[in-house]
Amino acid sequence: MKADEKVLCVPRAALPGRWLGQRTALRLSWGGCLHVLEKAGGRFVPRSMAEDDSTHKQIIPYVVVCAPEEGLVGCYRRKGSEERLHGFESVGIGGHVGEEDRREGENGIREAVLGGLSRELSEEFRVAPQGASPAFLGVINEELSAVGKVHLGLVFRMEAHEPDRVIAGPELLGFQWIGVDEAASRNLELWSRLALELL
Repeated sequence: MKADEKVLCVPRAALPGRWLGQRTALRLSWGGCLHVLEKAGGRFVPRSMAEDDSTHKQIIPYVVVCAPEEGLVGCYRRKGSEERLHGFESVGIGGHVGEEDRREGENGIREAVLGGLSRELSEEFRVAPQGASPAFLGVINEELSAVGKVHLGLVFRMEAHEPDRVIAGPELLGFQWIGVDEAASRNLELWSRLALELL
């Protein structure tokens, strides 16, 4: 996403305090999450402004891809547009929600988030996991880094029942399936550590 594109944000002051801890992994229902976000009032803000504005939180759908029968999660080295995360590994696939993610004639946060989630998965995988739609788990937040202060993660779990058929795209550097216990010992970005707490 280019810096001049608009991304979905909500005012920090309109979010519950328990969502905004320094290191938060909070289980929620999808309906409960949407209720809060819709009440908070999302709007699309130029990304170049949003990246330096901690009065708002950019909404990021963040998907953990799992192979449940084998007890594995997909892990990769960070590349992508967020240079502040380079050098870390991640078990989450996510990105900003842009204006283009809204469906024709629909303006709700739900439709925009799900549209952004679908777009990210289609961009990041050459062959995506097949089967059930991603299931919402909860929200993650961290206030310990410049990146964390301006983003809020909506965590989803996506199951891959035939992991050998999944083919990652070039942005998911060194994508591999690893055990959940092994993932915890890797040099993971903090969001990935928080997301693992929700699995």
